[in-house]
Formats: sequence, C-alpha cells, structure tokens
Amino acid sequence: MIQIPTVRWGIIGAGDIAHRVMAPAMRESECSQLVAVMRRSMEGAEEFANEHGARRAYDDVEKLLQDPEVDAVYIATPVDQHCPNTLAAANRRKHVLCEKPLALDVSKAEAMLEACSRAGITAMTCYYQRFNARHQKIKEIVERGDIGKVSAVRWNFSGRSPANPDAWSQDPAQSGGGPYMDLGSHGVDLLRFFFGKIVAVTAFVDTVVEDYAVEDTASSLLRFANGIQAVATAHWSTADPDENRNSMIEILGTEGVIHSYPLHDKFSRGHLSVATGGGEKSYQFEESTHLKVLKEFAAALAEGGEPAITIEDGLEAQRVVAAVYESSRIGRVVQIR
Repeated sequence: MIQIPTVRWGIIGAGDIAHRVMAPAMRESECSQLVAVMRRSMEGAEEFANEHGARRAYDDVEKLLQDPEVDAVYIATPVDQHCPNTLAAANRRKHVLCEKPLALDVSKAEAMLEACSRAGITAMTCYYQRFNARHQKIKEIVERGDIGKVSAVRWNFSGRSPANPDAWSQDPAQSGGGPYMDLGSHGVDLLRFFFGKIVAVTAFVDTVVEDYAVEDTASSLLRFANGIQAVATAHWSTADPDENRNSMIEILGTEGVIHSYPLHDKFSRGHLSVATGGGEKSYQFEESTHLKVLKEFAAALAEGGEPAITIEDGLEAQRVVAAVYESSRIGRVVQIR
C-alpha cells in the first residue's frame, strides 16, 4: 500500500471560498498542511494566515511560488487569474489545484493544460461535486441499472444575485460570464461524470432582470453521446428560498427516477431518493467533499498518476460552457468536438 504523503499547500487567492471551505479542510485533513497564503492586501493575507494557521503570508504570487516549503497551490482567484496563476505555478514546478471554471475561455484552458503537461506536475480542477457522497451513490445506482435506461435529466442550480458594482463575478472581464459560468459549469462537469461526453447543445442565455454585463438567466439543452438529453438551468434572477427546488437534480429512466438536493452542500448532506415500481428508497450521508478532494490530490502525487478530475476535465467542461454561450448568440444547435 502506497503511503499518502502530506502535501504542503499555498493558497493563491485567500478569499471567501478559501476561508469558508478549503482552508478549514486543509486544517482537518491528515494529508494536507497549509504553509502559505497570498492576497493582494498584505494585511488581509496576514489576517487569513493567523486565522487558519498558515506559517507565512504574501501579497505577491511569485513570492509565494518561490517559497521552498510549498509543494502545491490551490488557486482561488477570480477566473481571469486562473490561467496566469497556473502558468506561473507550472513554471515553478508547483502542483496545481485550480478552482472552476478553469479559465475565461477554451484557449486559455488549453494553455493551462499544455503548461501543466510540459512541467510534469499534478494538476486538478476543483469540481468538488464529484466527491459528494450522494453524487457518487447516484453514479453507482445509474451504472447498476436500478432505474433502467436513463433517457432524460433535469438539473437546476439557481439563486438571486442583485447587481453589485464590487462583485467580480458580475464583471465579464474577470468572470467570463454569469451563472452559467459560475454554476452551470458545475452541472456540466457533474453530468459528464454521470453520463459521459456531451456532443451538442442549444441554449438561451439572457439578462432578464438585472443590468449588469453578464447574463442572469441561462437555460440549456444538452445531448450526450449515448443519446441522453439533459435540461440544465442556472439563474441569478430567481429568489426561491427552497434549495430543494433551486439546487437539485432529477434523473429519469425507463424503470424509475432519482431525485437529489441540494447540489452544493460541502458535506454531502441532503436528500437522495430512488423511486421505482418496487417502492422508494432514501439515502443519507455526511462526508466532506473537500477532504476527499485533498485526499485524492495527495494520492495522485504519491502514486504518480492523474487525479480523478484532471485539467482535461476542466477543459472539456469549458468547451461545453463555451458552446452554450455560442448557441445562444447564433440561435442554433452547436456541436462539440
């Protein structure tokens, strides 16, 4: 049995998601140690480091990458910085765990893949929903054929995001898009995890409620290579307080249906039911998605192989998201190579 080593981490972009989720997971993980953090504000970096037990704080990416004790970096900056941060890390031979979506566009995602491959580093896209215990159980149920042949899927990840001039996610130069980039990319990767390659899309991507420069309402129809059809919606224009409706997936088959929510829970909590002619069965879990992410990354380093979610997976999701925006722009179905 290969012993999983402790990965010494640096966080680039020590902001909200790192504060709420990843840094606490690193502190709890047996195979992770938070060594250094970077924010544009040194005061903010030092505050973050003190709160989460990091040894050093930086206000410059290169200074963190020069730290000899940092083995790998978790990149949680705005999307426009994912590519330059990853290229810089690859240049320093630091392993990379990058937040989603991978980049602003396909060409930048391709550049990230090339740089990581050339450097020979382990690189992973942080699509944590694959590590949700409910979602792993769904994959098992589908592959076992409990609901027969799957034909259709409904996926919705939505909420309300009023205009905020300080929100980088509403600035296309920094985010690349609105809810379909932010939330829809999660759905694209999760559906690929369940059902394989997406080969065609058609979509409407609009700004219906707000006046910011990205969309607030997006609806897509995805076709998989195996014939399955999925309706995937992501909105910042809906205020349903019930996450059972605004963060959910339904998988419909010839012999039954799977229903699960909420999509986003970081500890796999929530509802999962499978209804067939033989009755209904429910499942409950409580497992940290991000602890699993960190363990998977450390295991890949130890074994010298690829992690379960590669940069290629991030690139494939990017291609689908780009096709969704293109379909809305040109008003017709877009095929994906």
